[in-house]
Amino acid sequence: MTVMMFEALARKEPEKSITRIIRGRLSLRRRNISLKVVFLRSLVRSKITRKPAVHVIGDSHTGIFFKRKPFIVHWLGPATAYNLKSPRSTTRSYKKLKSILKHLVVQGDMVLLLFGEVDCRIHIYNQYVQSGGSRSLEEVIDDTIYRYGEVLDEIDRMGIDFHVASIPPGGQEGNVFGVPNYPPPDMRCVINRVFNERLNDYCRKRGYSFIDVYSVVVDDEGFIKSEYSFKDGTHLNTKAVRLFEERLGL
Repeated sequence: MTVMMFEALARKEPEKSITRIIRGRLSLRRRNISLKVVFLRSLVRSKITRKPAVHVIGDSHTGIFFKRKPFIVHWLGPATAYNLKSPRSTTRSYKKLKSILKHLVVQGDMVLLLFGEVDCRIHIYNQYVQSGGSRSLEEVIDDTIYRYGEVLDEIDRMGIDFHVASIPPGGQEGNVFGVPNYPPPDMRCVINRVFNERLNDYCRKRGYSFIDVYSVVVDDEGFIKSEYSFKDGTHLNTKAVRLFEERLGL
């Protein structure tokens, strides 16, 4: 559970939930400290050895790269492709991204961007339903790609060697966060596939590097192949890291 979920429970059952709230906050704090320690170690190691680093920036799907050379992980929280450039983003993802690109990425480094899965799992279908049919799923996806693309274009103008990762296939995890209009598994498979197709098209037209891991890890039904699936059925496991390494030429 997230801290927000703990606090929601607390409003309903304050006496029963206070312990879980405290534990949730402590767990999140320990995780953030751990992430910072791993990041600092990786950064120092890359500077000492003077070997180019690969900065992996994105949502929770960056997790498989932790403690894996030459990757330096920058987890921006549940950041979305749609709101990546928005100054109103609750994750402050744009500010964090700009800071990383400006202060931590040096000449010779690569950047691997992992954004979009949160959009496909939670937001795109919800926006489609809320439109009452006035917007198609494809239109909502295209709008998301366009906004994500604005950030990609900006990074390109900075002269940074960046690569855009495909998102994983649809997962079978239930609506654990209780979000509105959560898409059924088969719909998630369709949304993820179309999102990757449109993102690939965008990158191809602009000459950006698109790292396609999706086509390798997807099964015949559109889900993640069991050999590449983390236990939650939504994230890839560490076996997929080698696929990224191969496509990055590492």
